[in-house]
Amino acid sequence: MAFKKIVIAIATLALFTACAWAQMAPKPGAELKKLDYFVGTWTTDATIAEGPWGAGGKFTSTGTSEWMTGNFFVVDHADFKLPPEVGGEGKETLILGYNADQNVYTRDGFNSQGRRENWTGTLVGDTWTWTGSQVYAGQDVKQRLTVKALSPTSYSLKFDVSLDGTNWMPFMEGKSTKK
Repeated sequence: MAFKKIVIAIATLALFTACAWAQMAPKPGAELKKLDYFVGTWTTDATIAEGPWGAGGKFTSTGTSEWMTGNFFVVDHADFKLPPEVGGEGKETLILGYNADQNVYTRDGFNSQGRRENWTGTLVGDTWTWTGSQVYAGQDVKQRLTVKALSPTSYSLKFDVSLDGTNWMPFMEGKSTKK
């Protein structure tokens, strides 16, 4: 009989703990809902400018984004093609989120060429601005990606780079369209 009472007490405690945990579990905030814009299948066509990286050329990408369970992160899986001297073909996974403590959006990317990117972003009106840096051939290169919503199914993009964070040069410009 004592064993049965202990089992009932543990089950009751577990139930109360689960209910309390469910009430304390975080819920996605309003800022995260803004990332819904990027959910879907997108194609990108852009032009890479001539620069220290080579002659430039065409960039294309197709990716599909969806909310991760819980709706805290948008996960995108994409295939891309760059000119051969800039990197060639590859695959990338992007994870978009929001850091409420720092009041910034986050954009973490991992690609099949061994690159990991970590960007932070802001949204002002219809324009997202993402910034980060990456080391290429021992040189720290600042990066800025500006995404301007043109409609619910298209946006323009401009990707600039800088060695000092002050003087920027265009790397790529183009447009993305939702299928």
